[in-house]
Amino acid sequence: MDNATEAGGGRGIFVTLREGSCVFLIAADGSLLLQQRSDDVPPAGIGRWTPPGGAREPGEEPRATALREFEEETGIRLERLRYLETVTPGEVEGLFVDVLHVFYADDDVPRERIQVFEGLDFQYRHPREFAAMPFNPGTRHLIERFLASDAYRGTLAMLQPYRAGVGVIEIDRWGRVLLQLRDADLPAERYPNQWSIPGGLIEEGEAPDAAAFREFEEETGQVLDNLEFFRLYRREPDLPTSLTDVYHVYYIDADIDEDRIVVGEGQAFRYFAPDELAGVDVPVHARTVLAEFLASGAYRAMFH
Repeated sequence: MDNATEAGGGRGIFVTLREGSCVFLIAADGSLLLQQRSDDVPPAGIGRWTPPGGAREPGEEPRATALREFEEETGIRLERLRYLETVTPGEVEGLFVDVLHVFYADDDVPRERIQVFEGLDFQYRHPREFAAMPFNPGTRHLIERFLASDAYRGTLAMLQPYRAGVGVIEIDRWGRVLLQLRDADLPAERYPNQWSIPGGLIEEGEAPDAAAFREFEEETGQVLDNLEFFRLYRREPDLPTSLTDVYHVYYIDADIDEDRIVVGEGQAFRYFAPDELAGVDVPVHARTVLAEFLASGAYRAMFH
């Protein structure tokens, strides 16, 4: 970001602040909450915009820094904060700190609830406005990086009233199914720390099969040659606990070695034999889909 204060709040100057946390709060229309700074840091100077954040205090975890600084600056205690990445000036040109921990959240915080305890103002601003706004170069690069991330696109998709998703059931040579261990910091309604079917949301204008190929590659680092369609589920009446209104399920017996998988999303990937699934913590809707697939002719045909 621009300088020490921009890497997180007004707790020092460049020479004393070398590590900090910042928070991107995302609204349902894709806008980000930004802080208008009152200190003069060239080239944009007074009035430039940055994401809220601040300096990491001695012994403080980066997540605690993000929560504390956001609350000190806005009066709001976030409940849905998630870690994205840690960046340095070598990754984001123009950062004025050595280490910046980037977090994001989708708490529903109307502007009228936000107080201005630091800086000139806080406002939600849409990406289409950013080109004309005063940002210092490091801040602009950081925001561009965030807007291009799966975290931003996926969070925005989850905030929409209608969601369509895909799942990919990948099978190895022994008939085991590949499952993903979901992130621990997911909101409670999104099944944190549970094993589920790899997949995600269909983006606007994207075909379901294209979404399935894309999501599997993003999550595992593996490019699939082909997919077979299993069936289409609807939240009502098929899967009441599903996170999506419709769910397109595909399958393939790609037999990918576990050690080839690059974990791009979630905590881990692992194969499970059908008789192991009863003892695995799996969301109810994913368990229903797996049970129906494993009992289907599509699954049995792979081994006959």
